[in-house]
Amino acid sequence: MDNQSPQRVRVNLAERGYDILIGSGALAQITEQLVSMHQSGARRAFVVVDTGVPQRFVDHLLSSIDSAGLEPTTASITPSEPIKSIGTYQALLEQIASTGHSRVDPVIALGGGIVGDLAGFVAASYRRGVPVIQCPTTLLSMVDASVGGKTGFNLSISLSDGSSKLLKNLIGAFWQPRLVIADIDVLDSLEPRHRRSGLAECIKHGCISSGVGHDGLLDWMIDHLDQITRFEPQIITELVKRNVELKASVVALDEREDTSKQGGRMLLNFGHTFGHAIETIPHLTPDPSDPTLSPLHHGEAIALGMVAACRAAQSEHDLDPSVGDELVQVLERIGLPTQIADLISDSELIERMLHDKKSTAGTLRVIYPIERGVCKVIDNASSDSVRSGFSSIRRAF
Repeated sequence: MDNQSPQRVRVNLAERGYDILIGSGALAQITEQLVSMHQSGARRAFVVVDTGVPQRFVDHLLSSIDSAGLEPTTASITPSEPIKSIGTYQALLEQIASTGHSRVDPVIALGGGIVGDLAGFVAASYRRGVPVIQCPTTLLSMVDASVGGKTGFNLSISLSDGSSKLLKNLIGAFWQPRLVIADIDVLDSLEPRHRRSGLAECIKHGCISSGVGHDGLLDWMIDHLDQITRFEPQIITELVKRNVELKASVVALDEREDTSKQGGRMLLNFGHTFGHAIETIPHLTPDPSDPTLSPLHHGEAIALGMVAACRAAQSEHDLDPSVGDELVQVLERIGLPTQIADLISDSELIERMLHDKKSTAGTLRVIYPIERGVCKVIDNASSDSVRSGFSSIRRAF
């Protein structure tokens, strides 16, 4: 691994502030943090690893832990939405407790968003809070999930008809990491579908960028889209840095997603209320000719959710259609879906949306664009506009 100096972005949260290190070979920078922890009394490290991470990165991390004087314990997870559960959380708690892990010993997450969310919640709740270091290994987790301190897991509930429903990220806590390390070398191991999924969150940031003080991000991504889709390392490093800078600035102003604010961190959920309603439908596939691709990946669902939100905004407040048209063109250039076959009924989808954490008192709270690069929180969105959004992404066959 190349040990060149990484890019550094600061999340300014006073005593809870931390650095995000980005670049080729950035994982090597963890040693300095671990040595400091060891000098402050840490003796162990609990490492939660995504089974999809190449072994050389796991070995590199374990070597760094050892060289810092800490004793590692490793727990492996094969990520999926069903495994992001209370059962997995309990198993991790039992394992960390069996090691004698103390309040100054760190938890380290090496993996994508599911691993980071679970490991982060273990850190937030074990002994009422221990340090966590996030080492995201997917583009999606680098630009979104690892930054900002959201942790937790999904909850499956039983319905009156005997079926069950998966509620995404219903259980959780805000627990800021001590450090985030985004080593872009690990992205070489990602399958193209996972790369595209991560790009959806980058486009989401572009869609809110002008309204949160990062004017120009969307244009920069569009101007470099061919290099981005080829995953050229220098451009990807810059992509991650620019996206992380946006998220860090939003989090610094609204750490805990204050629902009374008409903006702030809630804007980061653009496309998510629609997308989460779609994401947990198990039979959906981004390619109707290939049912083996089901279920949708997170970024695929968010891509569809952003398109639906744009088209719904056209109905809700006459958003210029060019905003949604441009979004569809960008997503299609990336290879993300903009329509989906076999979608369930609008009524069922709206019911799912009402279970979303952002909905309040049985009303639909959604994020709609009001112009290019600017979004707004809409309280009590009309069901007609929501239905028009879902209609726009329905594929007839």
